[in-house]
Amino acid sequence: MSMLKLRKNISLQQRLAELTGHLAEINGEGLGLEPGRLQRVFKNNFIQVSGELFVPLSLQSIRVFGVKRAARTARVGLRTTFRTGKAFSDIRLVQIGTDFIEVQAKGKHPSRILFPLNKIEGIFPVG
Repeated sequence: MSMLKLRKNISLQQRLAELTGHLAEINGEGLGLEPGRLQRVFKNNFIQVSGELFVPLSLQSIRVFGVKRAARTARVGLRTTFRTGKAFSDIRLVQIGTDFIEVQAKGKHPSRILFPLNKIEGIFPVG
């Protein structure tokens, strides 16, 4: 499947609003936070996780747990603005929104990782 067929007209704030109530892990430079509940998504700029406010577009990524595996994905690699080793060199792309990319995380427990577009340098096909 082509990566571009997974484009949708949805913002990061809108997607996070759909995931309210899920367990979320906030990842940013220098942050070492335990996962907490995504309690609230404000219309502009902020989300609330475990009582603390965050600006999603300033984070490196947000991992949301308990989300079913996507039916339609494309196998891709991601180049990010921060060090990841080869963690995202072969991953399943779920969707490309107006200001974010969503991938299906690897592992036993179903989860998704949302990256603000300003943290992505490139997407390349794999396989």
